[in-house]
Amino acid sequence: MPSGDNIDHHRTVKYVEAEVDAPAAWQFTAVWAADGNSVAVTGPCPACGGRTTTEFSTGIGGSKGLRGPGRPAAYKLPSPVTLFCECGHSHDDRPADALDRGCGRFWLVDFPDEALRPPVVTAKP
Repeated sequence: MPSGDNIDHHRTVKYVEAEVDAPAAWQFTAVWAADGNSVAVTGPCPACGGRTTTEFSTGIGGSKGLRGPGRPAAYKLPSPVTLFCECGHSHDDRPADALDRGCGRFWLVDFPDEALRPPVVTAKP
């Protein structure tokens, strides 16, 4: 059985590709990777209740990166961000070629400013 904040309160709903009203933003977390190159957004699907996590990578996929002096500007998660249900549960009427792993619903989540950028890591003397 799941424990703590990973409890999954999944409800049986049929697969439908549709936008739904977002749950409160406080129900979602944005956890940045230590290198600041990706962020995992986790929370409940407002339609089926399944726990869903979507990972966003920074930069352009397949590129060789930036060249030249200096580091690029700090990465930032767009807000609002569109999330798709990725609960992983089986949903009736789900097409075999569906791009998501959930009930087909999607929604927007606005994050507070402090969650939009990776945490600043300071060097210790």
